[in-house]
Amino acid sequence: MPDLPKLPVNTELGSFGFEGYLAYDISELRNGNPWTENNDLAVMPVFANPHEYDGAGAPVSGLSPEELLAEAEKTADLFGLEITSLYTEPTMEEIERIIQKMEAAGASEEEIRQNANIYRATAECNGAKIRVEKDGSIDLSLDQEMAHLAEEIGKLSVYESFRVSFDFRYKTTDGAIYFAGLPLPDGYRFTYANTSYEQALEATQYLLAEYGGFMGIKTPGYDLAADYTFSGDLNRIYTSAFENAGSLTDRILNYNFRRLYFSATDLGGLGSIMYYNADLSQKIGDYPVITAEEARKLLLEKHYITSVPEELPGEEYIARVELIYRTGRLDTVFMPYYRFLVEMPSMEMENGLKTFGAFYVPAVRSEYLENLPVWDGRFN
Repeated sequence: MPDLPKLPVNTELGSFGFEGYLAYDISELRNGNPWTENNDLAVMPVFANPHEYDGAGAPVSGLSPEELLAEAEKTADLFGLEITSLYTEPTMEEIERIIQKMEAAGASEEEIRQNANIYRATAECNGAKIRVEKDGSIDLSLDQEMAHLAEEIGKLSVYESFRVSFDFRYKTTDGAIYFAGLPLPDGYRFTYANTSYEQALEATQYLLAEYGGFMGIKTPGYDLAADYTFSGDLNRIYTSAFENAGSLTDRILNYNFRRLYFSATDLGGLGSIMYYNADLSQKIGDYPVITAEEARKLLLEKHYITSVPEELPGEEYIARVELIYRTGRLDTVFMPYYRFLVEMPSMEMENGLKTFGAFYVPAVRSEYLENLPVWDGRFN
């Protein structure tokens, strides 16, 4: 048995509702995961998450105020933007007032540290706004006259993650404001609602060719995942592309850790481009993994993690299984899990829509885990 450290299993999935997907049939919930159940994977790599976040998802450590401001200036220089205003959030003056107030109230050093935290730097420029988050991620918002700068987003590929958004707004005669986004050429349809799989694929292929050259993708894979709203509209918030060449392990890692995302708008434009390239430099090791069938047995024995507010309804309701990496901010290690989508019969709607809840079983063999989760009837 390989001599590897035991891994902690994160049983917290956040507090923003439960992970469930609406569809008339499980076949509609297709994605681009290259994993298939018939494979010979015996081990999968596990990595330490280099970033630390608190229970609310805020960075515990990261860039200092000086570093945040320097990164904002650096980004402006990369794109030839002139900064008209540069500041932190909260501002230095606001932080000083917070510290003085808390010291006067007798707060501890730790309490002051938690509340006197600068989490972002903002550089306002002519036609653009740059935000640098404490964890180093970059957000570049472009007005219409600066939209051409999106063609140069490869300059940001040195960062672990970035987003370029198109702040184009459309105001109707009744005063309603819509985000139009960057218009696509005639013939492409890319909206939140009721864009078909084929239309989404065509739009994503075009966008990858237009903006994704810096990734050097040779064999693109596409994730065009969608589900339904309660009213029955097909909902596709974003699509993404990844390198789908190499070994199955390579392809799985690319799918989970290195993607280019495109978000739609309700008016059919491109709302934003997002890049995610996780820092996998802190590899812990290659861990033996169980099969999907072994994971299914653990699922039935209630060794699962879920945010669904009901227990597993029965084996006959298991609709799909796939292997994924959980990459949330509360995951201290990036390790593989089997995600089961399970039909929840009590949640079926009158219009025929079914809810498929997500249940997670660690894919790493239990002898390498600090804790094998057991569902105890509560929200995880």
